[in-house]
Amino acid sequence: MSVIDIELAMKHLRAEFEDLVDVQSKLDGAESAAQKFLQRRFYVDAVALSAAIAGVPAARLAARTTYEAALAAAETVENWDDRCAAVADAQFVFSEALIACTAIARGMVINKSITAACLLTLGHLWANREDAVTGINTSSVIELPNGSRSLLQPDRISMGV
Repeated sequence: MSVIDIELAMKHLRAEFEDLVDVQSKLDGAESAAQKFLQRRFYVDAVALSAAIAGVPAARLAARTTYEAALAAAETVENWDDRCAAVADAQFVFSEALIACTAIARGMVINKSITAACLLTLGHLWANREDAVTGINTSSVIELPNGSRSLLQPDRISMGV
């Protein structure tokens, strides 16, 4: 479910009611991209943020329990290469779970810059089905700029990918 109201998104795009499902899908994608770029989650209000943060300790405990069980299962694998792969997989899943918990723990209430960035991304997704536009001459290809990142940059936690 989107943090940004679908009505605002529809008005932003000047979309018709029959486009609602497509707009919702693209809005979800725009919000997801923004959260991944920021490396933190955003919420509609302080109540939703507090509720999400309250669940972090239990999520971390569940991740650790799952990790320990995966390590124990990996120890039963006889083949050395398969055992190493199982341990590496367990470590990866555990790491991803902790990253997700950290993104929630460092969450924030959505602000106007994030909303604008998401709507900008939504507009880009709505208007362009490709990352590049090919001109009449097939040798001229222009990559479309992504201005939403400049709006998201001040709230980003670490540089990452």
